[in-house]
Amino acid sequence: MTMQPMTNLPRFLSRLALFAGCAIALAAHAANLSFLHASPVSHFNQQDTDLMLKNARAVLDADSTARQGWSNPKTGASGFAQVRGQFTAADGAPCKQLRVENKFRNIESDATYTVCKYPDRGWVINADAQPAR
Repeated sequence: MTMQPMTNLPRFLSRLALFAGCAIALAAHAANLSFLHASPVSHFNQQDTDLMLKNARAVLDADSTARQGWSNPKTGASGFAQVRGQFTAADGAPCKQLRVENKFRNIESDATYTVCKYPDRGWVINADAQPAR
């Protein structure tokens, strides 16, 4: 799946969360897996989302395989972002494997995305990115 390039990480991650939520809802409807509706992000308020995005941006912009957590004591929401690896793609873009875990009360989610940085577009999900040979 190819996603449209976005100009900044917050828009990218917001759309990613929306896409994930829609995919979960469709899968739950199609397979009658209603428990999938209970994802942490679906319970986040704006402050939770802002904290999650700021955290992900800081981890992606770090020079190494960083891991950083966030939490909102007011809502009980928390999570972390972690760079699991990095490589230069065949097109020359620096790419990172970004693991994102979110929690809301007893609900948890964990996913890893390939994200590449382009000078004109910023960080973009690129599931097809492969290391240069």
